[in-house]
Amino acid sequence: MQFDKNKVKSLNDPRLISSEQIFDGHILQLYVNQLKLENGAIVEREIIHHLPAVCILATDEDKVVLVKQFRPAVVADIYEIPAGILDFQSESLEQAIDGAKRELEEETGYQAEQWQEVNSFYVSPGYLDEKITLFHATVLTKVENPLPQDENENVTVHEFTKADIRQMMSQGKIVDVKTLYALQYWLAQ
Repeated sequence: MQFDKNKVKSLNDPRLISSEQIFDGHILQLYVNQLKLENGAIVEREIIHHLPAVCILATDEDKVVLVKQFRPAVVADIYEIPAGILDFQSESLEQAIDGAKRELEEETGYQAEQWQEVNSFYVSPGYLDEKITLFHATVLTKVENPLPQDENENVTVHEFTKADIRQMMSQGKIVDVKTLYALQYWLAQ
């Protein structure tokens, strides 16, 4: 899978003096960019270009659906809202809503009747351009024959009440930023 380098914002920055691609992977690229700042200083920045993703706050009445999965980067099983990278279809990225619907079904076995786009945000904009779009999915239905999980995934599905989530958050059991953001949104409603 190749990225369209014309869509990598950091490569179109007018402050850019030079850029060297260090790594080209399946879901990300690493660049070392040299920039000239407004004060004239020349700086070097490592930038990760990452495919866009979606995350889903899936709620039904007073419960939220979370998945638990092993994350090698932090060497832990963590609770998260369902999420995933947008897939390529006919050499272009799928629409965010389509990716959200697919990821919800693949990871949880649920479909939702109602969908609302909440917000888009950057995970760590100091070095990473990954943009995630958060959707709120409600009126959930368990699918008889859901889309299969990706081969490289092994997620388990869990449901929690608002009281459960408040307790888990106070005990530091929710550590994923997109999940914390979505759950705070849900708790504030």
